[in-house]
Amino acid sequence: MFNKKIIAAAVALSALLTGTTANAQMYAGATVGQARWNMDCAGTSNCKTNDTSFNILGGYNLNTNWGVEASYYNLGTVKATVYGVAAEMKATGVDLSGVYRTQFNSNWGMFTKLGLAYSKAEATAALGNVRASTNKNSAQLVASVGATYSFTPNLAARAEISSRKVEFVGGDGNITNFNIGLQAAF
Repeated sequence: MFNKKIIAAAVALSALLTGTTANAQMYAGATVGQARWNMDCAGTSNCKTNDTSFNILGGYNLNTNWGVEASYYNLGTVKATVYGVAAEMKATGVDLSGVYRTQFNSNWGMFTKLGLAYSKAEATAALGNVRASTNKNSAQLVASVGATYSFTPNLAARAEISSRKVEFVGGDGNITNFNIGLQAAF
């Protein structure tokens, strides 16, 4: 069922890209920042709910305002200790989003994104030498808002805050991610 949705999205995206005008522009970039996991630390003796995150992204501007963007993301690792059991969770994945952007002047711009994120969540628990792990894949919506500052027509700084839900075995969690980085157009 999920594969049919991916195929349908790919066909729709191909149709959009085929009909684009000559002013379309591709870009690539990388960002780094911090992911904050919405977790309840009650009852833990040690709890870390944020970690370093990063994105590697690429996009295609269909026209002045609309585009598509894909990225690989790593949301870091969070840890907690409960009654001597050390647990950690991490999430990585890919997303595909539609992008709407507006340019305020030749330097400053703003964008919003809405799309589908496909995440792999991994959880590990250890008590002494006994270790257990599990993972779960899920597809959820991702929403972002951000700003760009252009140094040149082809190089810009980028700041973005995004929100996504990641499913784990036995539950799910909302993760807010704030990243800054660079993007280059070509």
